[in-house]
Amino acid sequence: MRQILSQIWSHRTFRGCKSPARHLEPRRCVTTSSHLSSPGTCRVQPVATTDGSIDVHSFRSLAWEPAIPVHLRGFHHLPAMKSWIRGGDLVKGSVSFGDRLESFSDTIVSYELIASSHGRESSACSPNCLQEFKAWLKTQPDQETNYLLYLLIDRLLESVANDQSRFLQFDGPLSLIIQASRFNGSRDGPSHCIKQLYIAQSDIRSLPPPLVDDLPVPEIVAQAGKGDIYSSSIWLGLQPIYTPLHRDPNPNLFCQLVGSKAVRFLRPRAGLSVFRDVRRSLGGAANSRFRGPEMMDGPERDGLHRAIWVDPDTSREIWEAVLSPGDALFIPQGWWHSVRSVGHEAALNASANWWFR
Repeated sequence: MRQILSQIWSHRTFRGCKSPARHLEPRRCVTTSSHLSSPGTCRVQPVATTDGSIDVHSFRSLAWEPAIPVHLRGFHHLPAMKSWIRGGDLVKGSVSFGDRLESFSDTIVSYELIASSHGRESSACSPNCLQEFKAWLKTQPDQETNYLLYLLIDRLLESVANDQSRFLQFDGPLSLIIQASRFNGSRDGPSHCIKQLYIAQSDIRSLPPPLVDDLPVPEIVAQAGKGDIYSSSIWLGLQPIYTPLHRDPNPNLFCQLVGSKAVRFLRPRAGLSVFRDVRRSLGGAANSRFRGPEMMDGPERDGLHRAIWVDPDTSREIWEAVLSPGDALFIPQGWWHSVRSVGHEAALNASANWWFR
């Protein structure tokens, strides 16, 4: 217990901040259609789509070489979808954690939490809910393990009370998301649940070996390019979860495990224009590749959200993919994208990704 506490308090706990295609024409074995996001706004087009498995050669010609986003439906059957999860509905996220993940509940991972101070924003996690979660933990077995979570929740409540930032980043054990999910299952409705708690951008390679084995590197990641895997991450949270518009420094294969996510894209030049317009309207500059407070909370987040999801410029082309469990998404280097969960508040949502070249 003391060793785990030392890990958490000594390593970036509660830190203030953190981390071109010419066309999108459908090719063989690809389906595509278009739809309007809403009356009077720009046309949002689905990205090119494949169904089922795809070999490395086909992936290279379809997505890698032209550097365009591609939605790979039914692409993977990563073992984590079965070994980490049990029961329920994978699409709706009405599932629970399996014994395999629970056996590594003391593993330290990277968390984010959007907290609501003074009752603002109903979709965020309120201080009252955190207090209720702490009280619920005291009724559960294994009080020695839960004592660590009591201390962690106290630190979260202290940060919210001081109104330092609604966006909190910290390290904690896997048991936090496991117990929060159980707590949500005992509640009457989403208004009394833990929400926007997210294991975000936590390196797969830092997990215990049995969990790493549950997320084997997909063949196209290892063979499509030079075989150089820059980094990888798990994304495991309680909805709603969200990432504003940004770009990655390397190509990205994003695999959905539980729940559903919608992703919207802009070409490199168009995305940079949107980002600069928002930054210009606010003044100052920010890094478009790291999940810090400016990106995740406040006027910059709101401006980027409006520009992509609410009131996009009708002159800009936007593409969208909605991922279900077993789907993957190829995101080329430099393409701007924003990600949001789809479905009921407080439900589980899980993904994994690899950045490679």
